[in-house]
Amino acid sequence: MKIRTMLMISAMLFAILPMVIYSVFVSNMLSSDGDKQFCQTITEVVDNERYTLQAYINTVNTQVNTILNNADVQEAISSKKSTNAAGNFITQFAQQNPDIESIALVTSDGSIFCGSSGKTGQIIDNFSAYNNYADGALFYNNIVNPEATGGGTNPTMFIKETQGSVTLLVNYKLAGKSFLYNATGGSVFYNGSVTVADSSPNHNYNIVDNFKVNLYYEYPSDVFQSAIDNLQDGQISDIIEYVPVNSSTGEKWYAAMVKVGGENGLIAIASCAVSGNANSFSLPASNNIILAVVLISLVAVAGSIVVSILVTKPLKTIEETLVKVRRGDHEARIPTAVSNNEYGQMSRAFNNLLDEIVVSEDRYRTITEMSDNIIFEWNFKTNEVFFSNNFNKKFSYRAPSDHFGDSFLLKAKLHEEDSERYKADLEKLGRGEEFKHNEYRMKNIYGDFIWVLIRTATLHDTEGNPLKIVGVILDIDRAKKSEKQLTERASFDALTELYNRETIESQIDNEINLSEARKSELAVLFIDVDDFKHYNDQYSHATGDQVLKFVASTIKGVVGEFGFAGRYGGDEFIACVRNAEINDPKRVAQDIISRLEEGFDCDGERLMVSVSIGISMIKDDYNTRVEYIIGKADDAMYSVKKNGKSNYAFI
Repeated sequence: MKIRTMLMISAMLFAILPMVIYSVFVSNMLSSDGDKQFCQTITEVVDNERYTLQAYINTVNTQVNTILNNADVQEAISSKKSTNAAGNFITQFAQQNPDIESIALVTSDGSIFCGSSGKTGQIIDNFSAYNNYADGALFYNNIVNPEATGGGTNPTMFIKETQGSVTLLVNYKLAGKSFLYNATGGSVFYNGSVTVADSSPNHNYNIVDNFKVNLYYEYPSDVFQSAIDNLQDGQISDIIEYVPVNSSTGEKWYAAMVKVGGENGLIAIASCAVSGNANSFSLPASNNIILAVVLISLVAVAGSIVVSILVTKPLKTIEETLVKVRRGDHEARIPTAVSNNEYGQMSRAFNNLLDEIVVSEDRYRTITEMSDNIIFEWNFKTNEVFFSNNFNKKFSYRAPSDHFGDSFLLKAKLHEEDSERYKADLEKLGRGEEFKHNEYRMKNIYGDFIWVLIRTATLHDTEGNPLKIVGVILDIDRAKKSEKQLTERASFDALTELYNRETIESQIDNEINLSEARKSELAVLFIDVDDFKHYNDQYSHATGDQVLKFVASTIKGVVGEFGFAGRYGGDEFIACVRNAEINDPKRVAQDIISRLEEGFDCDGERLMVSVSIGISMIKDDYNTRVEYIIGKADDAMYSVKKNGKSNYAFI
């Protein structure tokens, strides 16, 4: 069948599909989209109220701070007595801010001693109830005696701030044309409205919303309490679906809420009946359905092309060839005559890529065989282990199979002092963990134990599971034996029993070579005793010798497990820290300083010692000369001397 005919038939068949989808789902999509738009409108309304409430809270906090920062008010608070200046300020402030109903300074027994309402001397009934409310937050005023505060019978909100045994009470208007009423209570959309609740335990919902009576009981307490408890500051809640408690028809309502002002802030609630409102948003859904039909029709036409034989046949040929290559047939190639169009170009591109891979593998194999380093791979999926061909130049073991149970990793002959540590590390390797620069003694092809360094990397699949281990075995026997010979031939400083200058330089030079093999960092610390001449002049040269011995033993004790130390000359010492990426040289320097500051007993007197330490690092440049790295540490030490001593610095 010709492609044109096949595509025409497929297109006509798939063209029926959008019509079927449209007829089945049109009503549901209209309803769903209208409901979604309606919910979005409620969310937008409550989002707008977030900024209104925040502005209101900011204004209230500013006013409270202005009152408390007034010197006359502070004088009245300190003396717990009203003054003309304080009374006049509070009265004028209340008059200048029309939203304020009253301001009062109240003692702990509820007695008003200064205020704007003219109720000075009166006692606020049930004043102890204020202890249940947090300072600095707005609450609905359902506990204050209106006769005492001047609030009358109008509903108000209050904020309190306690200073010592005095409480500042500021009552804010809610009725009439107050800011909060105009900005929130007057907000009406469709047949819904906006309500503001405070953060008191029962969340007084009747603060605003045209002051409907018993509005609290219109909200199901369990549904709204749960939503409020899970609300974060500034966060808009998901749409809450509920039936008003006082509803006789069971009409469904939607609501959303937002909390502003922190833990004890205000809560705006936008609510509206669903009936008659959600469907008003259905017109945009019609446009979405038309767009969906067009998209589905395009997908249907594309589907007719995908399923055609002319498309799948060349792809199948390409797939079969790639499978052969994956199974090890590196000579397999995609027939370039499969097509002269895009498939032909794809085939030639794949063939060129395969040629490059084969050349790259040959190059990699040649480099590996020329190198003294042995490469190995442990495939967890097949549990097989492969070694590079140069393995046989170093070790005599011949594995009967590629299975891990027969591999050199498991059968290697280890020095008895390294055997248990190697087995433990191999178990970690089997779990996908990596060798961390571990060094072992293994028996080589000549029957001698040589030092090797094993480094590994773990490859994972997309889900994080280990696929294989790739590793390298490096021969570091010469460097390790050189290290041992240096240690055996080491010359020591007679006084401190540390390496002398010549030996410490040789040790650092050898350690640089080992760090290069380990691919690890090396740190050199130049340590100079602060004001050493003082000990010789103030006490004696014998005391000075004791100080040097104390410094030497302290340095040796700190770096003994992961480094070595020597006396460079006079009151100067050198410490070398291996694997500095793990053994933090800053911590080493601080430990030395801290232990020396603890001091030691000398001739019945406690002597404290301070040192200045310079630190230099070798990270990648392993060709660095010993003199250079020590010189850099020396420069860093002198920068400490210039800036107060008894510290450490990096260069």
